[in-house]
Amino acid sequence: MAPAKKRHIVVVGSGPSGLAAAYSAALNGAEVTLLEQMPSCGMKLLASGGGKCNVTNTLEIEEFARTFGRNWRFMMPALEMFHGRELLEFFELHQVKLVKSDGFHYFPERNGARGILNMWLEQLRSLGVKVSVSSQVTELIINDSKICGVKCGEHTISADAVILCCGGKSYPALGGLGRGYKLAEQAGHPITPLYPAMTGVKCQEEWVKECAGLSLDDVCCFIDTKSDRRNVERGELLFTHNGFSAFAILDLAGRVAELLDTMPTVPLCIDFLPQLETDALCALFDKWRQSSGKKSMLCLLAGLFPRRLAEIFLGSESSTPASRLKSATAEQLVKDIKRHTFNICGVESWDKAMVTKGGVVLREIDSHTLESRKTAGLFFAGELLDITGKCGGFNITWAFASGMCAGTAAASK
Repeated sequence: MAPAKKRHIVVVGSGPSGLAAAYSAALNGAEVTLLEQMPSCGMKLLASGGGKCNVTNTLEIEEFARTFGRNWRFMMPALEMFHGRELLEFFELHQVKLVKSDGFHYFPERNGARGILNMWLEQLRSLGVKVSVSSQVTELIINDSKICGVKCGEHTISADAVILCCGGKSYPALGGLGRGYKLAEQAGHPITPLYPAMTGVKCQEEWVKECAGLSLDDVCCFIDTKSDRRNVERGELLFTHNGFSAFAILDLAGRVAELLDTMPTVPLCIDFLPQLETDALCALFDKWRQSSGKKSMLCLLAGLFPRRLAEIFLGSESSTPASRLKSATAEQLVKDIKRHTFNICGVESWDKAMVTKGGVVLREIDSHTLESRKTAGLFFAGELLDITGKCGGFNITWAFASGMCAGTAAASK
């Protein structure tokens, strides 16, 4: 009796989700073709975390999923397959040890993102996956609501299943061209509005330019609207030539971009000294007035901030001796330091965005298999979906987990 014909699966995109999807489909017995539009695989993966590649973090599965917001329940089946211990054991099994140098974020012990990519490519080679670069998929072939293959340039490739792992619109130079959304729409899947996320923001306040290049290790930021005040981000802040960047800002940028659709500016509140409560800062200023005598306020305040920022906060009071600091001036200083509001008028372009906020609407996708409910044999994974996480290994973990889930389901159907 002749052996059963292997299912042929086409994976579109070689980012983290595409690599995981191709691997898991081949591991489950399918014949797999991986198509990548760029000249080489995994270009965006290589750039992740500045090449260091923060793969995941220590959060337990539900707490991890909840950080993604309203769509967290949709993610659970995929995360249950490849998260936490399963993910760590997988990488260690394939000679990539992940270590948490800060007690929370996991990075490869050696070779960074290059080591991660090489591991996946070696596994694909060992499983016989056909990898084709500079291969742009322009159309899905669908008959009677069932996937039959793809068009790639002048060629047609037949397939029993297609997994779209095309990524979003971020980093277009590394492949984020948004072509996956057109393929999803061809199959009848609506796309939410798309916004550049995990990027810098621009503000109207001109004085910020004077601080370009200044970095503060620890600030707190939140968008000062009724629905957003609870989402406080804490971490490093970098002044840019037109606004702010770094970790305290990155996770807010996508929401800022969304709000700017309906608001001329978005109020961003920054606490420049979260280590001191407001009362403690008031007490410190009182102590300076009583015991620091002729020392200038600039000299004292520059012990808390970069000198240039202290000069801006103090203005004409920079040379004022601490003993002559007026109560009203001290009160205003406390407000400026602990709750300074900036008018955000834009975010950086797609060229600088690390991820895309928005994507393929989830309601027509089976969360357990990531298969389309509209087109049999069509699967989705990774950034293409309307799921966006924070900095810190969240998005790449989701990419790996969703790729594993989609690949396994496509091969097993």
